[in-house]
Amino acid sequence: MTKFTVISILALIFVLPILMLLPIKMVPSGDQPGYGDMGRVSIYGTRTFTQEFISKNNNLMAVGTTIKNPNLKNKKNINFSLYDEKNNLIREVMLNGFNVGDGDFVKIVFDPLSDSKNKKFKFIISSPTAGEEEIIELFLITPTDSVLNYNYGEETKEGGIPMVTFHKSEGVLTNVKTIYSNIFSKWRIK
Repeated sequence: MTKFTVISILALIFVLPILMLLPIKMVPSGDQPGYGDMGRVSIYGTRTFTQEFISKNNNLMAVGTTIKNPNLKNKKNINFSLYDEKNNLIREVMLNGFNVGDGDFVKIVFDPLSDSKNKKFKFIISSPTAGEEEIIELFLITPTDSVLNYNYGEETKEGGIPMVTFHKSEGVLTNVKTIYSNIFSKWRIK
C-alpha cells in the first residue's frame, strides 16, 4: 500500500503539471497589475491615450490593463491601435464597452508579433463615438522598466497605465522544462 501511495504522489507531481500546461496559449510577462496610484484619465470622443512600452519577450500577443467603465455607461467601441518604433500601424483591435465592466482587467489580444523582445511599441486607446457621459477611464502609474511614457491631450509625461504584456507560449515542452527547473531549483541545497 505504501509503494502505491508513493508512486501515486510522484505521478501527481510529475504528470499533473504537464496536463495542466496543455491548454496554455499565452504567458504573462509579469504579475497582473493593480490600480494605478497617480490618478486617472478619461477617454471619449477626441480624447485619446497613447502609451509607449517595451516588450520583455518575443511573440507579443496581448496587453492587459484595468479599464474603468463608470456605471457601465460606455457601450460604444473602444479602439486599440498598436504601432512599432517607426510609427507603423501593426495591429488593431476593437472592443465593445458593453463587454468592459467597471474596473475590469481587460486583455486585448491580437496576432502574435514574433520578433518583439526588447522592442519599443506604442498603443493608442480611443473611444471616438462615446460622449462625455460615456467615458472610460484608465489608471496611471509612475514609469517602470517596461512602461515608459504616455501622451494624453497635448502633454507627454513619464509613466503610463499599469499593464502586463502576454506572449505566445513557446510550446508544452518549453513550459514543462520551465516548471520542472523551477521545482528542482527549490530543492537544491545552497
